[in-house]
Amino acid sequence: MTGAPVHALEKAGAWRDAWRRTGRLVLLLDFDGTLAPIVPRPEMAEIPERTRAALERLLAAPGVQAAVVSGRGMADARERARIPDLAYAGNHGMEIEGPGVHQVHPGARAARPELEAVAAAVVPALEEVPGAFLEDKGLTLSVHYRLAPGDRVERVREIVHDAVRGREGLRLTEGKMVLEVRPRVEWDKGRAVDFLLDHLRPPEGAPVLYLGDDTTDEDAFRALAERSGDGEGILVADPPPPHTAARAYLRSPEEVASLFEALAE
Repeated sequence: MTGAPVHALEKAGAWRDAWRRTGRLVLLLDFDGTLAPIVPRPEMAEIPERTRAALERLLAAPGVQAAVVSGRGMADARERARIPDLAYAGNHGMEIEGPGVHQVHPGARAARPELEAVAAAVVPALEEVPGAFLEDKGLTLSVHYRLAPGDRVERVREIVHDAVRGREGLRLTEGKMVLEVRPRVEWDKGRAVDFLLDHLRPPEGAPVLYLGDDTTDEDAFRALAERSGDGEGILVADPPPPHTAARAYLRSPEEVASLFEALAE
């Protein structure tokens, strides 16, 4: 990327004009930290009413297509978002389902026995760390430590690393106060974005906006930057880090609602 990202509301007018000109606007949306604020436990997350109202207004406009691209399991993302007729890409895009599309990565499905073995080792070990817990998302595992005492976080890392060590079919990644155990497959949110855009086929010049807040969303930002056309990543962060493939930023999930409102004008 060249240059620092600019605030997304400064670009809303240009994106609106491109939408009018091409007849299409594509929104690819992360869930936690983007559509919904980060909360202590995954089951507490929900889209604020202002954001939901602005997004529903936008989706009702002509030519708008959207998908939720989340680290959550697909069914969980759909249940949390409660927006019908969208495509949902869960587990970082390893499972995708929506109108006219259904895909589950076969390599990810095949790794399920190894994930179960890791879960069987991690769950009892985490009992010694208050506030830490494992979330089984089917194709991946997430170990959350946001509620754990700070001086016990390193112990959480040790537990998870020990359980994953030696398992060639798995890899370990990190997000915001979470360790993620994933199948070692060539798939991420960037490849999910490419898959979705090949399915949606927006016309040349149509704005394609990917909104996300975490390191896993950088794969999607890079995928858009590498595609020809008008795809742009929008990082939800305050302040945005010095190194990101996103071309624009928003400071918070509240500003995500502001962008939806500006686009819907």
